[in-house]
Amino acid sequence: MSFAAGAFLAVASGLPSVGGTEQALGTSAPVILFLFSLFLFAGALERAGALDHLARWILGRARTASELPAVLFLGFGVAAAFLVNDALVLIGVPLLISVARRIRVPPAPLLLVLAFSVTVGSVLTPFGNPQNLLVSIESGVSAPVSTFLRYLLLPTAINLGVGAWYVHRTLGAQVRADPADFDRLRTERPPLFPSGGWGERLRRSPVLFLFPGTMAVAITLDVTAALTNGPVIPIWETVGAGAILLLLVSSGRTELFGRVDWSILILFGALFVVVAALVSGGVIAAAESVFPIPGPGAGSAALAPILGTSFLGPQVVSNVPWVALQIPILTGLGYGSSTPTAWMALAAGSTLAGNVTLLGAASNIIVADLAGREKIPFRLGTFFRYGAPLAAITFVVLAACLYFGL
Repeated sequence: MSFAAGAFLAVASGLPSVGGTEQALGTSAPVILFLFSLFLFAGALERAGALDHLARWILGRARTASELPAVLFLGFGVAAAFLVNDALVLIGVPLLISVARRIRVPPAPLLLVLAFSVTVGSVLTPFGNPQNLLVSIESGVSAPVSTFLRYLLLPTAINLGVGAWYVHRTLGAQVRADPADFDRLRTERPPLFPSGGWGERLRRSPVLFLFPGTMAVAITLDVTAALTNGPVIPIWETVGAGAILLLLVSSGRTELFGRVDWSILILFGALFVVVAALVSGGVIAAAESVFPIPGPGAGSAALAPILGTSFLGPQVVSNVPWVALQIPILTGLGYGSSTPTAWMALAAGSTLAGNVTLLGAASNIIVADLAGREKIPFRLGTFFRYGAPLAAITFVVLAACLYFGL
């Protein structure tokens, strides 16, 4: 809630003005509505048991306990591209703790894999994490889904494969279960699509077709606009319409509202007000001199400072606030819809930086908090020991792909 307090103090001090505050909140509205919609979908999927079912299906892909880290990394990494990573870890942590206890292995390695995987996988789309969403809306990049896929599909695919290999080599030995315990777990693995009863299942849980349908429509509209140079319908409008339809046809709406992570939504509203105050107070202008980034005319030479600051900055203020602070700097330098590579460097670089330290990403803090409630050690030093090398590897892959235009 520190950003909420900061926003209150900023408004009370007159920085920004009342008009500036209204403008900041108006600017944040699409971001907040988009996140609210995704949290509604995630809550409905959780209530329907779909996320738990998917996670158990992913677990069943491992043939031995030592393969669990690699399988989990790939499975949760892909899932994170389509669900906000913060919502995904809320489901994943209790499930993995339960699995670890059943097969009698320490849960901390599995929780590390969860945190690392949702960070790497969420790079791929504007749906994956809040900072990607910020960039997709505030940068002015047209057809953001297509843009993210164009620039980040290859590095994300490589990084998911490399990451799966990495966690298997470094954490696989820590997940050695009794074969009998693991075989009992595997016998419970469900099919991805259960047979029969789909009419009743969809009637009881309309989110099972509304969520994939909404995502398919959003992606199709975006890709079509990119291919035909036609009008772009903002993804937040499409996803918001799907969420409204979900509320109209679902029962238990009060419960769905209760599953929304309101603290994240408050954070974003406050974050925009704080950034507006920093702009009004000249802090953003001062930051430009401390972290000099060349203008868009520099071409690929600008990638190094953008990626470098995106790697270091989130270790101080976490990745979402860092991106919020960087957006007005880049737009002030002239970056816009015609410079997608720079925006992809900011979004992806700040996301992958989340694997360096616990502070680097909000999803890490959620994992650590939930683990702490269960008295499970999830230490900063251990996270850095395994996460920093992975972050460095994935960062090099990202930088190479962006630099060479792959």
